[in-house]
Amino acid sequence: MARRGTLRYDEAMKPTMRATEVSVRQFVNDSGSVTRGLREGKRYILTINGEPLAEVKPIRRRRFVPTAEAQAIFATAPAIDWADVRAEWDDVIDDSLRDPFEGTGL
Repeated sequence: MARRGTLRYDEAMKPTMRATEVSVRQFVNDSGSVTRGLREGKRYILTINGEPLAEVKPIRRRRFVPTAEAQAIFATAPAIDWADVRAEWDDVIDDSLRDPFEGTGL
């Protein structure tokens, strides 16, 4: 059961939910309440003298990338020849063991 004055998450995220009009003065004086509403998915229309000024709405962040979308992204990636990569690393990286303090006097 939702607390009085708040909506459940699924109710708040409905795209048909109407924006609440809030005067700029009210927004400044009670920004905490508006912030809580934004976290619940509410949208607001800021007004000055009753005239709409701006729409404030929460940012919709995706929690994951759907499998089909990820596969489509990587489907066009070039194939990697790991033997070539290893050969390039062998040319650049010296993997011999040495004393890191040699020549420092320590």
